[in-house]
Amino acid sequence: MKIGVDMHHGFINEDVPVEQALERAKAEGFEGIYYKSPLSISSSLDMGELKSAIDCANDMGLYIDLGIGRVNPFNTNETPDVWLLGGGDYKLAIEKMLFAAAHMGVKELVGVTAGWKEMHSGYHVYDRFRTDVTWQDQLMATTKFLKSLVPVLKETGTRINLETHEEITSYEILRIIEEVGEDVIGVTFDTANVVARGEDPVAVAERTAPYVHQVHAKDCILYFSDTGLVRQVKPPGQGIVDFEKIIKILNQHQPNLHLQVEDHKGLMHCDIFVQEWRDSHPDLNIGEVAELVKMARICEQRIQQNIYPDPHEYEKPSYYDQRNERLEHAREHLFGLLHELGKKKN
Repeated sequence: MKIGVDMHHGFINEDVPVEQALERAKAEGFEGIYYKSPLSISSSLDMGELKSAIDCANDMGLYIDLGIGRVNPFNTNETPDVWLLGGGDYKLAIEKMLFAAAHMGVKELVGVTAGWKEMHSGYHVYDRFRTDVTWQDQLMATTKFLKSLVPVLKETGTRINLETHEEITSYEILRIIEEVGEDVIGVTFDTANVVARGEDPVAVAERTAPYVHQVHAKDCILYFSDTGLVRQVKPPGQGIVDFEKIIKILNQHQPNLHLQVEDHKGLMHCDIFVQEWRDSHPDLNIGEVAELVKMARICEQRIQQNIYPDPHEYEKPSYYDQRNERLEHAREHLFGLLHELGKKKN
């Protein structure tokens, strides 16, 4: 396994040339970088620019991983740059990015079904709770769109790994994989996002491990609210995500995984006390919810004992004031676990 860093959550200015980003990542002890799209490397998908980037990474002994963006037809309008790439043909644009990634030798790509809409409030920050179209209809449309990409996915030898993002559950991703095919669709396991959907990270690792081909590594703590639980993001090793257990589980199936540190700040609600929220999660597992409640109780005790800082005080400083300390802790924690577990190749 290798440990890299996500380029889109405060690690470095996204406009920095890829060569400088690689140098920064290597200097800080990471083994690779992740971009959400090949467009982040070359806005025109210029094959010369793409080859130059991957050659630079190879020369430095690093990897570059990529995402493919949104695959839910009901929110692709939120990425106009992709539409422009395809001249108004979104499917063509995605196919172009698949060929571009394959040209770079990047075969395991991250796909997302929505994005966080911070300008909205309440449940409407999630596409899951849209009222103009049901979440089930969105999942059906996503599945149909992914099926339309199968010929190009097979031609390029690429796979779209759907992220356990803020809006989708691991159960829903597994059903899409079953319908489209595990040779072309897999899982990007975000270790803390699943908590916001009422899922226990270790349980998610156990049921998705055969299909996990990318990992976004981040941690969190939980505490109680009037409506249920609140998830606060932490760097790996500073929260309740059991990375040791998760790595052991994933290693049984994918020993060469890339773990991208995706570090940022923020709160997210898991409203298990609210009927509307529970009704929108038909796969909710009482055992996993109970595990999250237990974790929240432990976290609150640790807050009272000053083992964890007060969540509200912790959020006040900007991410950039804490960035270096957070990333250093994440890197040391994950590398330490890999060495301890004997999963690190010399």
